[in-house]
Amino acid sequence: MKKIKYLACIAAVLLLGGCGGEKENQEWNDSAKSGESREESAEETGEKRLQVRVGSKVPDAFLEEEEMEGYEKREYKTAENPMLRADGKVLRDNAGQGEVVQLRGTNAGGYLLQEFWMTTTKQSENVYAEEDIYAILEERFGKGTREELVALYQDHYWTEDDFDYCQQIGMNCIRLPFWYRNLVDENGEFYENWSSRLDWFVEEAGKRGIYVILDMHGAPGSQSGSDHSGRDGREEKEKASEFFFGENAQANQELYYRIWETVAEHFQDNPWVAAYDLLNEAYSSYRYEATRSAEELHQLLWDIYDTTYRKIRQIDRNHVIIMEAVWFAEDLPDPGQYGWENVMYEYHHYYWGDYDNLEGKQVEDMRGRLNDIRRADYDVPGYLGEFTFFNNLKAWEKALKLVDDYGLSWTTWTYKTTEGNSYWGIRSQKNANLNLETATIEEIREAWSAVGQSKENTGLRLVLEKFYRRVYIPAQ
Repeated sequence: MKKIKYLACIAAVLLLGGCGGEKENQEWNDSAKSGESREESAEETGEKRLQVRVGSKVPDAFLEEEEMEGYEKREYKTAENPMLRADGKVLRDNAGQGEVVQLRGTNAGGYLLQEFWMTTTKQSENVYAEEDIYAILEERFGKGTREELVALYQDHYWTEDDFDYCQQIGMNCIRLPFWYRNLVDENGEFYENWSSRLDWFVEEAGKRGIYVILDMHGAPGSQSGSDHSGRDGREEKEKASEFFFGENAQANQELYYRIWETVAEHFQDNPWVAAYDLLNEAYSSYRYEATRSAEELHQLLWDIYDTTYRKIRQIDRNHVIIMEAVWFAEDLPDPGQYGWENVMYEYHHYYWGDYDNLEGKQVEDMRGRLNDIRRADYDVPGYLGEFTFFNNLKAWEKALKLVDDYGLSWTTWTYKTTEGNSYWGIRSQKNANLNLETATIEEIREAWSAVGQSKENTGLRLVLEKFYRRVYIPAQ
């Protein structure tokens, strides 16, 4: 199968007017249903069909499609012991002895780690990623004020109202991306209250019957040199990946192991933690352009996965451990090779080539990814941890049905974005275009106090809610 390289958002801006750009010139006060729909060509048959853009007016015919073939609403119930465990290719509650659980939800992206295309903060000359936020705020206002401002942002970004909303539309899982600096200081020492925000998130989700996947999105030194790791190396992302490469790699890896050991010890008995997601998108955008061979990259990553697995298992034998492929099934080993048990394999999917799905390639590329997973035939549960099918609701519905019918667990990227990128998020917030290099402290406080305000992207919610409330479909 031809490998489709992951492209950074800048490629979408240049080629497609994608993430970070003004896709729809939509006024903030417009209804989520305002706009236009349009006719396009069909995928295979040549017939005309309605292409529905996210954030556009949702036609009545679409709203009336309350059921899909094989659709049946699941009954909501909480197991006596919600703890999940892998059983072959499925997850089961009651520590592996109960009912099959298919995780369906979203990501809390932008909450503990900002990416400027999807948050109200603006990329500027010296601010490209989260570590730059810390640096510029500390330089301008001092360490104490920096800590206060970051806490202000996080306190307002995700609230109990967001958990209520996620419960109301039927989610049973939220993947929580975190950056290592959320837990430790610049010297690698744990904050006195290092777990408080994670504790709150897991507790509030669990109250509503929602599992949480703890996702190491940004490792010490950066595993990708990209903004979503907390550091952006710009044109030298491989060089900036000091988690893997350079003289600091060993020290960064040791801190990483210590963080996971501490997290595992703290959460080992908490049944609402669905899994530990060891490392987000290693190598990422340079995966197929690296100076190292695929074999070298594989071995380096797999050895780190194995070491982390064994350190966690000395403390916590309860929780599922997730290893991520970047980007295909061949980027993960047969779990039997390492003797891994109670693990889940994760995949991400972004196909940039057919943005509007005019040729049906969003759907077909997802079909190809599922076939790739099927051929590998790993005897572990599969999980689509991040994905979008961009701005066509019919593409969302068709592609997501493939994923769901296959039996993968899944979480969309992401819960909330800024206006102009509504196809990425279930909800949108007004974009303050906040420049941290020039904004006054009052402007920063005002903007970051408002990050909890958002509106629903109704069309996308309607599609997702169908699947959130659907019964489990056995893997094929």
